[in-house]
Amino acid sequence: MKKGIVTTLAIVLLSVFILPNNVQAEVEVTNLKEAVDEEVTTFGQEASYKEAVEKLESYDLSNYKDDNKKVNVYIFRGSTCSHCFEAIDHFASIYKDEGKYFNVKTYEVWANEDNNELMEEVAKKLGDEVSGVPYIVVGKKSWSGYAASYDEEIMSTIKSEYNKDKKNDVVKSLTNESNNSSIAGDIIAVIIIVLVVIGITFGIIMARKKTNK
Repeated sequence: MKKGIVTTLAIVLLSVFILPNNVQAEVEVTNLKEAVDEEVTTFGQEASYKEAVEKLESYDLSNYKDDNKKVNVYIFRGSTCSHCFEAIDHFASIYKDEGKYFNVKTYEVWANEDNNELMEEVAKKLGDEVSGVPYIVVGKKSWSGYAASYDEEIMSTIKSEYNKDKKNDVVKSLTNESNNSSIAGDIIAVIIIVLVVIGITFGIIMARKKTNK
């Protein structure tokens, strides 16, 4: 009987520690410096991008650091997307002069389904239909695709959000909701498993008591 109880308790403990890790979303985010490194690696082998890559590498991002006081700029991108490269290049190029206002967080969506799902949730929240990347989000505003003509509007939005006491951040609010929902789901699942195991253990004990009579 003791062996059976030990086995069921072991199942409970394994469920508590393993289950939450299995159900967590695999959303992967990179900051501006990491994104630049990825773009350099991806496009560095292409002769037609030699000058663009050299320019991208020339930006000094050694002191890049995310700061909660700054405005988050979200870029949903594809790993080999040329316009995404241009968007990353733009933010890297202005970081020295304007970086005090913003963080850059990027999500690769072509190879990562969870990142793609997040992009679709954000687009739905903002009432957008995303037909391609990059998809850039600042506060409650978004831009589908990238062109230099967007630069002034994007920077104006960043500074407007920066000066607010309470910043808008649709992506952050959605990811927080998702994390809270995931944690709640984990807790409920663990409680159910514990109750089931307790019920099985109780049944085993009662059955053995009857057998021993």
